[in-house]
Amino acid sequence: FSEEVELETSESKEPFQEHISLVVHENLINDFFSNMGQIKGEGTSSIVDYSWYLLNPRIEIDSTGGSFHGKVRAKGSNFRVTRDIVGSVNISYDKEVNKLYVEIDKADVILDVDIFGKNIVLGKLDIAKHFTKSLKLDGPQGVANDIEFKLPSGEAKKMNVEVISYDLSLIKDAIKISTSLGFTAVDLNSSK
Repeated sequence: FSEEVELETSESKEPFQEHISLVVHENLINDFFSNMGQIKGEGTSSIVDYSWYLLNPRIEIDSTGGSFHGKVRAKGSNFRVTRDIVGSVNISYDKEVNKLYVEIDKADVILDVDIFGKNIVLGKLDIAKHFTKSLKLDGPQGVANDIEFKLPSGEAKKMNVEVISYDLSLIKDAIKISTSLGFTAVDLNSSK
């Protein structure tokens, strides 16, 4: 899923200006998957009971979208089979909370095995349901929500800082989020 979004700025109609960018490499997400523990389960078909576990879960990103990849290995008393999984990934950014969300949207696999020359469908696994929450990452940061400073005259000033527009793009092996910031002067005298 590739999302290229440019929101209209709140104050001006100027073109998007890239002030701060963050590039999140797919290796960061894949390292998280490698360290989250084993995802496994059990199932029953009309003929056999089996256990399964997920092998090598990973995300692959290019300019056209993100995809989920891995393998599922199922084992029973008289068989062992491994099947590839290819699923879809939803990647989004929420400028209000400055968070990047990576969600495994769909990752189904049919487990089947040949037993005594007969193909048996063990079942359909929905691997995405085992990733119940989106992976949340902080978006680009570099400036506080407000900045207080003094002018040479000694007058105190304050500026609010907010993301006024952003661009989320997918590039080879990474997610790039660029933001454009807006600065609004705050009247310190009105708060007294």
